[in-house]
Amino acid sequence: MQFVFQALTWGFLLALLPLLIHLINMMRHRRVKWAAMEFLLQSYKKHRRWVWLKQLLLLLARMAAVVLLVAMLAQLKTRNQWLALFGGKATHHYVLLDDSYSMSDRVAGQSAFDASRQVLSSIVNGAKSADNPQKLTVLRYSQARGGADVSANSAADFNSEIIDSEFDLTLEKKQRSWEPTDLALGPRDSLGMLRELLAQAKDETAIVYVLSDFRVKDWGTPAELRTALEEVKKTKADIHLVNCARSREPNLGILEILPADDTRAAGVPLFVNVKVKNFGMAEASKVQLKLSSTFYPSEDLTKTPPESRSVVREDLATMLLEKIGPGETLTRRVQVYFPQPGKHVVQASLPEDPVDADNRRWCVIDFPDGEKTLLIDGSLHQKHAYHLEVAFRPLEKSNTGIVPEVKPVSFLRDIAADALRQYATIYMLDVPSLENRAVTSLEDYVRAGGGLAIFAGPDMNMNFYNNRFYKDGKGLFPLPLLAAWDLPPPLDPNEPDIELMRHPIFSFFLDQTNPLIRGVKVDKYVAAKKDWKPEPNSGTSVIASLRNKSPFIVERKFGEGTVVTCLTTASPEWNDWAKNPSLVVLALKMQAYLASARRLDDPRLVGTPIDVSLESSKYRPELSFTLPKQKSDERLKLDRQATQPEAGKTTLTASLGRGLSRDTDQAGVYEAWPRTTKGEIAEPDIRRWALNVDPDEGDLAAVDSKELLTKLDPVKVTWHQAESYEQQDLSSSGYNLSQVLMIVLICLLIGEQLLAYSTSYHPIPGANR
Repeated sequence: MQFVFQALTWGFLLALLPLLIHLINMMRHRRVKWAAMEFLLQSYKKHRRWVWLKQLLLLLARMAAVVLLVAMLAQLKTRNQWLALFGGKATHHYVLLDDSYSMSDRVAGQSAFDASRQVLSSIVNGAKSADNPQKLTVLRYSQARGGADVSANSAADFNSEIIDSEFDLTLEKKQRSWEPTDLALGPRDSLGMLRELLAQAKDETAIVYVLSDFRVKDWGTPAELRTALEEVKKTKADIHLVNCARSREPNLGILEILPADDTRAAGVPLFVNVKVKNFGMAEASKVQLKLSSTFYPSEDLTKTPPESRSVVREDLATMLLEKIGPGETLTRRVQVYFPQPGKHVVQASLPEDPVDADNRRWCVIDFPDGEKTLLIDGSLHQKHAYHLEVAFRPLEKSNTGIVPEVKPVSFLRDIAADALRQYATIYMLDVPSLENRAVTSLEDYVRAGGGLAIFAGPDMNMNFYNNRFYKDGKGLFPLPLLAAWDLPPPLDPNEPDIELMRHPIFSFFLDQTNPLIRGVKVDKYVAAKKDWKPEPNSGTSVIASLRNKSPFIVERKFGEGTVVTCLTTASPEWNDWAKNPSLVVLALKMQAYLASARRLDDPRLVGTPIDVSLESSKYRPELSFTLPKQKSDERLKLDRQATQPEAGKTTLTASLGRGLSRDTDQAGVYEAWPRTTKGEIAEPDIRRWALNVDPDEGDLAAVDSKELLTKLDPVKVTWHQAESYEQQDLSSSGYNLSQVLMIVLICLLIGEQLLAYSTSYHPIPGANR
């Protein structure tokens, strides 16, 4: 048992005061001889023991009253009201330890995670001095995640460990391996496991500690957490929230690093965009942003150890961010070039600051040999495809990365639906009509993420496009057609024929004050049916119109893919666009936009499982993974055995970071090295992924303690600061007996008065003296 006000315990000496008063009264007694007293002495001797007993009880009652009064004022506390009566009940300390990367926030060389270690040591030291059994359970946030695959008993670092005199040494040894992770974690999973642990130990006094930095990201809207804490409170556990963060420090983080949405091919330059955000409350200036690349040359890697293969690293640029205001995000871009196909890496980094995890970011970009596109020309001499071919390859030695293939309309009828997927985009140029099989193949292709461009022409069958391709807005074609019309001459000769909306395809033209596209002349176009307008939320929109407000270029989202329809010809038959340099820019931008859904950048966060599928006819089940090492350029190799998930399937599957595995908890680049049935390993067979931290975890804004306690109401919790924690005695947390002592004291005083009345002399009313 403990007292809140230890200084008042000196008042227990006042319990001797009634005894002292009694002794003083005894010293005042005098012997007086009196004949009548002989009778009284005989009576006194007869009842002496009973009189002494009542006097002794009266004295003890008065001494006990003083003791109870002092205990009540000093606020006697026990861990449990029943423990005060019976004793021996264990106290169980449950510690939920936040090890997300925001806990690496450093102030004066000490991180918030270091402060949490000190608080945990203080809890153990306080428990060691207690006079009843003490237990400890420690559950780190990173170990609590995993859902139903992870049990609370296996996730806990300490599970119901008895705290003895040597336990602090065990704790210190265990804590050496604890560091903030690269994960962005909240307390939800930990609280869920805590309820499971509390249900297993109902005959204990539970004290719950949440050691965290209490950022706004996790605790700003704690409705769900309040419900979880309320469930914990129902077990009669005391809840203590210990804030381990000292203050909000300045922090810059890289939000993302992604390639521009342009054609990607080996030997073709590509821009990579990097976003940097200032999470602090003060302006940052003269910040260096470094960008580098890692090139993986194509070579035979059969005899090369996966963890020590040679790569070509290059420093791309060091950009100076002159200033970045509080909460501001800046975007910078750098051009990369890789001469050979493969999955190559671009990395961005910032200088060291209080949180280091969000200062580095990687992206893996797949550069194929080229981006294949299919041109279906419905004209007799394929006159339309020629102009797009020239746009995709404007000069003989130039390389845009686009590899066009020109085919007749019958090609769509004969090709298998799966074979269409080799093409990033398909262009239909003045195609009269298609057979049902070809229409179905195109629908499946676009629905799966393919890009389709349709250019009008004089040979178009309007009935086919309206009935089979448009299908009342349910088909691929975005609008119903009426007929081919001539565009009336303009009243103002300076008025452009084409009006562009803000769209990625036209971004190059919209950024110019006098774009070349203003000089394009349109003589003829296919008009939409009268009064047609795209329905809201239909996925269809007009992205360019003619000067008479008729739709000119219309976009339709279909499944995962996109259809773009231009209601004039690709050749100069109905316009002079092919004679204008803007056609080259438009064709390249349209190609990049339509193929974007097929470019899987696959950005992943740390902790995301990695799955590898292998065709059993091509690869052996044995494969290796390489993982990044913390704060090192070295690689770690893990061997895995791919398994067959379903009987009869020819696909083998291997995974990393699933279930209890924590193999993907480190930010960096991961690789899978499969081996062919011939035992060979080549660069094209290697799979590569970049796992990055969640940038939102770098926002160090903390909740206000008073506001948080108000939002958690009616759940009663106690708030503490880690730096002042050692001066507080949380081991005394439990049931305060002051109210119980007051009731006992009142009852005792009433009993004392009754006992005093029975032992004192009271004359009979009306009797003679």
